[in-house]
Amino acid sequence: MGRQSGYGAARAVNDIETSRPQNGPMGESRTTDAARTRTAPDLGGLTVCLVGINYWPETTGIAPYTTAMADALTDAGASVHVITGIPHYPQWKLQDERYADGRRWEEMRDGVRITRVRHTIPETPDLTGRAKLEASFLRGALREVRRDSSDIVIAVTPSLAGLAAGALGHGRRPFGVLVQDLTGNAAGESGTTGGRASRLIASGEYALLRRADRIGVITPRFGDLLVQQGLPDGSISGLPNFTHITPVDVSTSAARARLGWTPDAFTVVHTGNMGMKQGLESVVEAARLSDTRDLGIEFVLVGDGNQRAALEAQGAGIRSLRFVPPLDGDDYPYALAAADALLLNEKPGVREMSMPSKLTSYTSSRRPIIAAVEDGGITESVVREHGAAAIIPPGDPERLLQAAQDMRCDTEGAAALTTAAQRMYQNRYSPVSAHARYVRFAESLSVLGAGVRA
Repeated sequence: MGRQSGYGAARAVNDIETSRPQNGPMGESRTTDAARTRTAPDLGGLTVCLVGINYWPETTGIAPYTTAMADALTDAGASVHVITGIPHYPQWKLQDERYADGRRWEEMRDGVRITRVRHTIPETPDLTGRAKLEASFLRGALREVRRDSSDIVIAVTPSLAGLAAGALGHGRRPFGVLVQDLTGNAAGESGTTGGRASRLIASGEYALLRRADRIGVITPRFGDLLVQQGLPDGSISGLPNFTHITPVDVSTSAARARLGWTPDAFTVVHTGNMGMKQGLESVVEAARLSDTRDLGIEFVLVGDGNQRAALEAQGAGIRSLRFVPPLDGDDYPYALAAADALLLNEKPGVREMSMPSKLTSYTSSRRPIIAAVEDGGITESVVREHGAAAIIPPGDPERLLQAAQDMRCDTEGAAALTTAAQRMYQNRYSPVSAHARYVRFAESLSVLGAGVRA
């Protein structure tokens, strides 16, 4: 085996050489020697095609985890070829002018070969806009997967286009999927589509997933849903996400001084995407109530997304509300350290669509968590199992404000939640364990392909 043949000839339109910094997206640390010793088996000689629309240098959502998978497999000795899109998330705008012109780009980043393909970036990521994005990425990604000659193919979903490119393009090679979200569920629960459209999307998604030899899921709940759809239980394994930041050991006041935040307010921080499924309108209204009652509780929304402009308009003039643009890997850990409480917030009705990736970072931050999530949903079941958050109903500004007040007054209770979240991090979200799981997943696919390669 070895590096894909014809690589030199395949380098076409644009060549960009990059290198992974010591602290990557959102403070992610490069895999340590200790981590490498625990990512047995050795994948030396294996070639891997990894396809998904979100990848480095995006710092929010699933991109850091796809990047970490590529890094972990490379560190274990594999040659990895990533087929991805152009940086655009969560702003839904082009984030690097190097990709303003052209259709295809070749890059190298610490041993990982990256092929980027052009796709549309919708101004409004509604059903029509997302459909155009998916179709345009599928055209380019499918061509690249078919051209690639790696031993195994792994797709990351969402997007559906990455899943489809892997499912339709892998040929006789073993094919695996890492399920970060179930797109059909997400479309329906977030309100992006109506019920009929979301059912059609889900039907197509399940059909593509049935083509996979192995499926990794970030939460057991996804596995249960897939089994209910007729996928074999034996093909599904757990690949939970992990924290990809390095926490900073500083006081709340020192972190706020660095960021220029209000020094004396009780501060509730939400980070990441500001989209439909987060339902942040209730947070804006909680801040309005804090203003009206002069409670000294401030809500800080860090990040970007397709609902940010509407939220800013809704929150105009509210003193207890602050919007902060996405932070780089150096400053993001300070945003967590600046919080008195961290907020997980989901739109009412969101139950089965996703597991917020921010939870992995929150649990490592040594700050208590408030979870405004649907009872019985995926997020609620996970945090309740670990006792890692104060759980309240979503979409209720009064309950959110009361939870913040309770946390300010009950320091012992807040400390207990912090301790539970730390245990959750150690048991579930360790980067070393996650990297080992990625390697074992790839190895399980390579075994299936032994006969094909012979």
